[in-house]
Amino acid sequence: MAGFDTVSNRREGGLSVDVPVGDNLAFHVDGSYRNTDDLEIPGYVATDRLRAQLLESAAEEEAEGHLDEAEELREGANARGTLPNSWTETYTLGTGLAYFSGNSSLGVSFDYYDTNYGIPGLPGVGHVHEGDHDHDHEEEDDDHAHGEEGPVSIGMKRYRADLKGVLDLGDGFFDELRTRWGYSDYTHTEFEGDDVGTVFDVEGVEGRVELVQSRRGNLQGSVGGQYSHTNFSAIGEEAFVPSNTTDSFALFTVQELDFDRFEVELGARYEHTGVDASDSIGVSRDFDTFSGAIGASYTLTDGAAGDLRAGVNLSRAERAPSAQELFAEGPHVATQQFEIGSPTLGTERSWGVEGYVRGNLGPALLSASVYRNWFNDFIFLSDTGAEEDGLEVFQFLQQNADQFGIEAEASMPVFETNDFKLLADVRGDYVRATLADGSPVPRIPPLSLSGALEGQFEHVDVRAEVEWFDKQDRVSEHEAPTDGYTFVNASVAWHPFEGADNLTILAQVDNIFDVEGRRHTSFTKEFVPLPGRNFKLTARLSL
Repeated sequence: MAGFDTVSNRREGGLSVDVPVGDNLAFHVDGSYRNTDDLEIPGYVATDRLRAQLLESAAEEEAEGHLDEAEELREGANARGTLPNSWTETYTLGTGLAYFSGNSSLGVSFDYYDTNYGIPGLPGVGHVHEGDHDHDHEEEDDDHAHGEEGPVSIGMKRYRADLKGVLDLGDGFFDELRTRWGYSDYTHTEFEGDDVGTVFDVEGVEGRVELVQSRRGNLQGSVGGQYSHTNFSAIGEEAFVPSNTTDSFALFTVQELDFDRFEVELGARYEHTGVDASDSIGVSRDFDTFSGAIGASYTLTDGAAGDLRAGVNLSRAERAPSAQELFAEGPHVATQQFEIGSPTLGTERSWGVEGYVRGNLGPALLSASVYRNWFNDFIFLSDTGAEEDGLEVFQFLQQNADQFGIEAEASMPVFETNDFKLLADVRGDYVRATLADGSPVPRIPPLSLSGALEGQFEHVDVRAEVEWFDKQDRVSEHEAPTDGYTFVNASVAWHPFEGADNLTILAQVDNIFDVEGRRHTSFTKEFVPLPGRNFKLTARLSL
């Protein structure tokens, strides 16, 4: 695969090779490289709201005689066309070996991931939030304000090894044994210009063993266990999460009863989680969680009419808080906010119900669901309205909440001849979440709708699509609303060959009308807009 685009001057290439070694052995190797420059954007880097605040601060600085500071603020407010410090460079390399014998198999793999990328900030202002310039200049000099440092970037390396196996157990109660184990070593380094800031190291192992039951009449299922161990350490002034170790062990089962057109599924899971930061801050927490679900579905149509099923799921889920939710305290560079955890957080619990219809009705593919969840002690990250070190302070809190959502998508032929087919795709997604005090849950995505038409010729596919995102003005305290936007995209794919040997040349243009868009779910939406008009060309070859 090879490709490039115009919005970031992306250059990328990848290669994957699978080689049989004898009758029962296969060897795999893959690699890729990707490089991008700073993103081109349709308008200003900052939102109108943030621009007004920066220009107001610039006027105040100028009135006090701080001309250089005022000029920097105006430069940040008026920056447009390019998102500064948004470049990336990524290398990957993977290899593996797999052995097959009848229904049994065993495989091992190793992969290496190396990426460097910039953390966007306002030009002339740097990595600050809106309140940075409310501090006096003596404090800024003492604290070495972010705006005076070099651009912030991340260097990340990950090494990972995996083992996966299936053992055929014959005709007993259990049909086969499945296992999967993985080890990873991850290092994340934050650079301030050329200087090393904070280094995060995460080393972990995870594994899963599952016994798959032989089918007995109407019953089939599996039982198993899962284990994970993660050791996290951070060294540097901005180590906002203290060093800690997280261990978890789980037992689970899934059972399915099949009565021809009617199916019942049951699942249960017990998990013990320990989060230990006793060596760094003298705090350790343990959690026991139980989750379960029951679902029933019925086949509405089968055979030539299609395969359409309707069902309902009931669930009870529990989740232990993470180390970051418990122990965070400090500046989070990636999101440019000051995060504070809550060591006393309890287990998050929820009840849920979902009704759905999925499958195909004749040539049309359909999927639709309606769901409702009731949370006890829902964990969320909330803007407190305070500031620390020039950053907005966010704290992990707990409160009861409920959530309602609708999702639907469909794909269907509109017109068809012997050598041409016209397909239509539609999709919609809506969610509403409210805390017990009546306020909205922060950062909930707005209503989104999309539609597309795709013409399929013998060797050419042409597609045009529209993606619409509504404004989100149902926001929590201190949360800024987000304007709606519409993206129009188009693509042409040419595939001269069919079958296993395949060549595809794909030409695309995203955001044809160069519209400004911002994701409401992003912590950095006020100064990180989505990319502008983008022409892409990609070639894929399979032999």
